[in-house]
Amino acid sequence: MAQSTRASSEHQDPKPEQRRGCAPAFIIAALLLLLAGVGIFSAWMVERTILTPYESCIYPHVYVLDENLGGFTVEEATHHLNEVFANWDTGDLILSDGDQTWRVPWSEAGMRLDARATAERAFAVGRAVETMGSRPWRPLISLWLGERGWGTSRDVAPVFTIDPQATRRALEETAPELEIAPVDATLRLDGDQVRSTPSQPGQVLVIDATTENIINTVTHLGPDYPFAPTYRTVEPTIVDVSAAQAKAEEMLARQIHVTARGEHQGEVFTWTWTLARETIVSWLQLERTEDNPGYTIRVDTAALEATAVDLAAEPESEDWGFPTEQIAEEIREVFEAGGGDIAVELTPPPRIYVVQSGDLLTTIAAQFGMPPGLIAETNPDVDLNHLHVGQTLLIPEQEVLTPYETVPGKKVVISIAEQRLRVYENGQLLHGWPCSTGMKDSPTYRGQFQVLSKEEMAYASQWDLQMPHFIGIYRAGGDTYNGIHALPILANGQRLWAGNLGSPASFGCIILGIEEAETLFNWVELGVPVIIE
Repeated sequence: MAQSTRASSEHQDPKPEQRRGCAPAFIIAALLLLLAGVGIFSAWMVERTILTPYESCIYPHVYVLDENLGGFTVEEATHHLNEVFANWDTGDLILSDGDQTWRVPWSEAGMRLDARATAERAFAVGRAVETMGSRPWRPLISLWLGERGWGTSRDVAPVFTIDPQATRRALEETAPELEIAPVDATLRLDGDQVRSTPSQPGQVLVIDATTENIINTVTHLGPDYPFAPTYRTVEPTIVDVSAAQAKAEEMLARQIHVTARGEHQGEVFTWTWTLARETIVSWLQLERTEDNPGYTIRVDTAALEATAVDLAAEPESEDWGFPTEQIAEEIREVFEAGGGDIAVELTPPPRIYVVQSGDLLTTIAAQFGMPPGLIAETNPDVDLNHLHVGQTLLIPEQEVLTPYETVPGKKVVISIAEQRLRVYENGQLLHGWPCSTGMKDSPTYRGQFQVLSKEEMAYASQWDLQMPHFIGIYRAGGDTYNGIHALPILANGQRLWAGNLGSPASFGCIILGIEEAETLFNWVELGVPVIIE
């Protein structure tokens, strides 16, 4: 029985304990409900007393460019910003390529503060953040703390608007400062050296792309950024002058060897010059062309002729007749052919004769072996019929009588004293014929001559004579030539002087028989020496 009683007691004891455990849980639940009620009441109080007045206004401590817009409506903030920043200095549009910087006032570049959009941005601050129900929560805390000096301000970036046309105009005005002109490759002569400088590309501002970049950057990031200009590369016209430089160097490397030779009073004189780089460089001119290779190289004719004049002026050759124009032309031809040798025959220094007592023009002519008519032509201002002692005469050079290169191995010798003409070939007498030379009043002149011309039938208008197989040997003066020919034919067909061969009979020419004249005519050639003694 006792056990049964204890068992019953054990089964009934827990009930009072369960009732004691429910009391604290109820208290906690009650407290939570109380707190919830307080929170709801607090939120209601915040909404009623603090938040509701800012439903249409910008929250406190919201700044734009140091202007506090808290409490303003969007319209009020717009008006306020327009008033405060009506004359605001918006700063400069900064263009920078990394090396240089250019500035243009934003007022000229078309940027303006967009007061309305800025005010709307300020109004949006705090309204899209973490919320409690449908109301912002963090702005409430910031507001209360702000009123007690513990809150933080909100700086809102202003919104700018930009006029693309104004930006474009500003860039167009600034573009010349940003432009870099291309530099062509150049070629120049420096002393006797050929110098070149390389080309450099240029640049021009691409206004459309730069304008677009500025507008996009200002729209998304604002104006306080350096803007990188967009450039277009401008290639130079003349890129490479190496080909022209190589050509100039090749021309400067050429050499021309000039040999001048002259004979005077039986003595041969020779001069030599080498025209090389230091001389040739004075002839060359570099001239620009419109495109590559950029330069042409031209020979300056005046400079080349000046070189020929300089050669003629050298002390050793200045008294000689120097064919300057001929030498200049030959120098040009040889130079254009790549260089080489030039041989020049010089005219000897002039022969001056001082008239002696008893001199006549004929005696002076005989002394020099020069026809009197040629002496008269050389001294046009001298009255040769009235010479006086001490008077000077210019005697033509021998080259006037023998202009052709001498034919070797052939020679014709005429003896006035013997009235005989002899023909020599390779030193051997080939023919010996009687002849007739000029009469006393029209003598045949002595001297060293050569065959100048050949004519099957010449005509002497002065005497109305036909002269078969005419061989001209010297000019007596004017257009009159003396020579060797067959017996002349009169207008009536008669042979003049047919019976006089072997005696002086002509008007100055040397007369041969018909067959002899034909034989000689066929044997001689231009340049064969003719000696009259």
